[in-house]
Amino acid sequence: MEPARLGPYSIGARLGRGGMGAVYEAVDATTGTTVAVKVLAAHLADDQGLKARFRAEIDTLKDLRHPGIVQLLAFGEEGDQPYFAMELVRGKTIEQTLRTGRRFTWQETVAVALSVTRALKLAHDHGVVHRDLKPSNILLTDDVPIGAGVKLADFGIAKLFGGVAHTAYGNIVGTAEYMAPEQAAGRGVDHRADLYALGLVMYAMLAGRPPFRGGQVTEVIEKQRHTPAPRVAAAVPSVPPELDTLIDRLLQKDPAARPGSALALARLLTAIGTLVPTTDETDPAGDKLVIADLAPQPPQPGPPGRTEDFTTVFGAAPAPAAPPPAAARETPAGPQPPPRAGPTRGDASPRRASGRGSGDGRTAGIDSDRTDLPPGEASSTTRVDTAVRRRHTTMAELDQADRDRRSRDGARTTWIRSATAVAIAVAVLGGGWMLLRPPTADALYTRIKAVTNDDDGDLRDAADLIHRFLRDHADDPRAGEVAGFERTIALDRLQRRARRKVRTDRPLSPIERDYRAAMARELESPSDCIDALEALLALHPKPQVSRPAPGPEGDHPEDDVSLWVDLVHRQLARLTPLAIDERQEDEDRIRSILTQSEALLAAALAAPADRDTALAERRRLLASVVETYASRPHAKVLVDEVLALLAAPDGAIIPSRAPGADPR
Repeated sequence: MEPARLGPYSIGARLGRGGMGAVYEAVDATTGTTVAVKVLAAHLADDQGLKARFRAEIDTLKDLRHPGIVQLLAFGEEGDQPYFAMELVRGKTIEQTLRTGRRFTWQETVAVALSVTRALKLAHDHGVVHRDLKPSNILLTDDVPIGAGVKLADFGIAKLFGGVAHTAYGNIVGTAEYMAPEQAAGRGVDHRADLYALGLVMYAMLAGRPPFRGGQVTEVIEKQRHTPAPRVAAAVPSVPPELDTLIDRLLQKDPAARPGSALALARLLTAIGTLVPTTDETDPAGDKLVIADLAPQPPQPGPPGRTEDFTTVFGAAPAPAAPPPAAARETPAGPQPPPRAGPTRGDASPRRASGRGSGDGRTAGIDSDRTDLPPGEASSTTRVDTAVRRRHTTMAELDQADRDRRSRDGARTTWIRSATAVAIAVAVLGGGWMLLRPPTADALYTRIKAVTNDDDGDLRDAADLIHRFLRDHADDPRAGEVAGFERTIALDRLQRRARRKVRTDRPLSPIERDYRAAMARELESPSDCIDALEALLALHPKPQVSRPAPGPEGDHPEDDVSLWVDLVHRQLARLTPLAIDERQEDEDRIRSILTQSEALLAAALAAPADRDTALAERRRLLASVVETYASRPHAKVLVDEVLALLAAPDGAIIPSRAPGADPR
């Protein structure tokens, strides 16, 4: 049962029908414009898969705004029956033209292919692969300026099966005679599948039939997958070699061997149409299609609110009963009302490949547009809900909503920027107030302790905090501890200065001169250095300790004797363990040499023949002890013992050092 009204549209004559539904001529009651309304068949309204496919076509057309693509005007749902309205094209499809027996010249083929390629580029740029490009989906408008009437229609399976998430291996969706090999194999496809299909369409326009045909769909699919396409020049000798080569390249089984993009193909077609000379002199002037898109493009639909009818009618002219001979090659004549603009469809939705052939024993690629579904998919269910759902949305409303959304987004962005600016200003003012406000003793102490407790921390990093604490909170119970940190920083600074070379233009204070002289002995003997530092303490008693005013790295507290005295005590604490180790090592070494001298003396007494050699070696060892350790006060006792051994006659035995006696 055909609907009488859908949304604001009064339904008129049916323009086309397929397995999914039908296309009707309709009049918009609100504007009086004539449109084409595509409706999903009532008995399929409960099939969620087909409804998803139908809605996918709507979603696809929303994004595709191009003079060479059918223009979506509105969409909605009446009850459970979805529909959408398109601009109408009054004219014929390439399929209908081929049925009349008319064949296209190579110039016409290049012209139409160039228009289709430019429409495909827009679709591919939006990530949409048509997947069902065929002669019945390419519309040729009647009575339009040169080349302005080629329209690409029917994106019914483009988006539903165009993404990886929607493509299952083994599913074959499309029309067998115009299907890419990878699509026929059920594999994922990309934009190059559309270029292959366009090559098949160009072949059919020139030769009057596609290159692959058969009695069964499966036979055609096998040919698409494995059989090399014949050269079109073999069927149409007048085709220029450049175009013959290009079509052969488009029909390569390997997608990588085809042109890389619709843009690249458009450039190749433009070069052929421009540079290849016309050699066909048999066709009378004015009896050819012309290169589409070389003339100015028809105007786009105006902004919302305009009432001009931007639609034309497609599919209204019936096909002739018998096709005229091919030699006639006459385009349909007769006056037609001039169109106002635009594209759409007259055929129904694309077919799925199936095993059924047409009535004449050939596949249904050109002859029909049926969809054969399994019985289970075509069944409908009884609905209990009796509420009538009505939804209708126009593209003008969507455009207005998009403008409103952008306006809201702009206002929101402005508000966010203003709020951010205010927040930054508050933060700056608040931060300035916090910086200007004197910190509390607890805050300063916490920050100071964080530095002192850090194993990798440098107390100099807290010098400013320490100074502020002692300046602003001198009465705090923790001031003594913090003053100790300040004293440590001053000692560190003084110690670093004392390690640097003395400038010749700066006189040294007595305590600094004595300190430098004492520390010069550290490398020779830590014990001697300690003795010199202890002598310094005797010469420079420590005065009353006062807290020096903190200063920068370059300050020299030369008159602060107490600070130098504290530095001496620090060095004494550091050197004392080193001096103890040094004294123990020296004592052990001297006693070891004394033991060796006793062994040499015993050898001299036991072997008179080697007596002189052993005694000479003994004296050499004892003399080395005196030479090395005579200047070290801590070794004086042992050095005196060695001197006594050297003073005794050769071979004499000192009772306390008799061979075999304990050296200690």
